[in-house]
Amino acid sequence: MTIDNNLSELRKHLGSFTIINELPEHLFVPVEWHPFIKASAKESIKHIVDIWSKHYRQEFSVLLETFEKHLTSVQVIEVNKSVALLYIFKNPKGQYVNYIGHAPLMPYQIPEAIQKFPLPDNFLGFYTRIHNGWYEIESGAMGPMPLEEIFPLSDMEWGILDEISIDYSLDKVLAVFSNSAGGYLCWNFNTDEPSGLVWWDDEEPDFVDFWDILDEWAAMGINEY
Repeated sequence: MTIDNNLSELRKHLGSFTIINELPEHLFVPVEWHPFIKASAKESIKHIVDIWSKHYRQEFSVLLETFEKHLTSVQVIEVNKSVALLYIFKNPKGQYVNYIGHAPLMPYQIPEAIQKFPLPDNFLGFYTRIHNGWYEIESGAMGPMPLEEIFPLSDMEWGILDEISIDYSLDKVLAVFSNSAGGYLCWNFNTDEPSGLVWWDDEEPDFVDFWDILDEWAAMGINEY
C-alpha cells in the first residue's frame, strides 16, 4: 500500500481531515506543535520523540523505542474542527498503522467527572502535556482514551461477574485503555494508593504494574497490529 492509499483508507475511519501546512488563523495549534508544520519526516520524528521523552522517557521506554524504529511521519491535521497529530507507522510486516493524538488540555478543561478520582499527577499530566487521548484510529483502542471517554467499570454490565467474585467496588475502578480484545487497563482506587488492574470481559482480572502494562500494550498496538 502506498502512503496515498493509506490516507484514503484513513478517511474511511477518521472522516474528512486536512493536513495543515501553514499555521491556521481559525484554530489554535499548541506552540510545541508548530515545528511539525514545516518539518521534514526525519525532523518531525525527532521532535515527537523529544516531546514524549521530556516527560515520559522511563514510563514509555518500550513505546519510544518503537517510535524510533517504526514511525514514518507526524503531521498536524484538522479534523472535526480541531487540531490533532497524525502518527503514521510502518509495522514489522510493512503495513501502515495510524494513530491520532488530540491536543493536550488546559488544567481547567479536565472533566468534572474525572476530577473526583485521585489520578496520579504523572498520568493526568499526559493529558495536559502530550495528548488528550492517543490511540490507533481504526480500532479506537491501543492507547490512552480521551479523558471524556474514560469510565468507571460500574457504568457497564459485565457477564463475567456471574462467574467470578470480587471483593472491591467497580465504581472505584477507572478504565483508561482498551486493547480492543476485551481487556481494559484500569486505575484501581480501592487500594491505599492508586494501582493498576487489567479487567477482562471473559476471565479473572489481573493486578498489575500500571505503567509497565501501559507501555507494553501501547507498543504492541504498533508492533503486532
